[in-house]
Amino acid sequence: MREYSKQHKKAWEYDAYAFWVRQAGRPEDRAREDVQNPRRKLKQYAGYFDVAFMEGGILHYFHDIDEFMRMMSAILKPGGKMICSDFHPFTKIMDTLKLEKPTMSYFSTEICEGEMAHARFYDAETRKQIPKCRYRRYTISEILNGIIRNGFILKQFDEHPSWENSDLPGEFTAIAVKQE
Repeated sequence: MREYSKQHKKAWEYDAYAFWVRQAGRPEDRAREDVQNPRRKLKQYAGYFDVAFMEGGILHYFHDIDEFMRMMSAILKPGGKMICSDFHPFTKIMDTLKLEKPTMSYFSTEICEGEMAHARFYDAETRKQIPKCRYRRYTISEILNGIIRNGFILKQFDEHPSWENSDLPGEFTAIAVKQE
């Protein structure tokens, strides 16, 4: 890394967390405010977007798929496109992506505690120190119905093979448009 980049990094990180807490409040308080009125902060950035793109396995971090899809709909302009590329629900019953996640009944609605997906790249001692998260893994019908119920028209749904075994599903992409 170039010397000036190191210096910039030090400058930006100096007391950063404490500064943001002083400016915006504690994260849990700010999150509560943002959930109550998500447009409040977005309005300064013109509020609505043409495209919302998410990938890499985020749906399972939200415990209510309908609430998540309502939020996606709220930030999109009418006619805006949502592109969601995520882990295939088949991974609930078989670890086809080798994410080291426990398997469960495909129809389970359980909220589980576990490691972040990238924890497996750390040594065992560091892994013990990484905070756990709570996640909810959905079925295909829960995802598709969440999209449909919350103001979207589903335009395309594609399934993609696992990185480890191309005979098994690993990911999917759903493309939907917010109704005008």
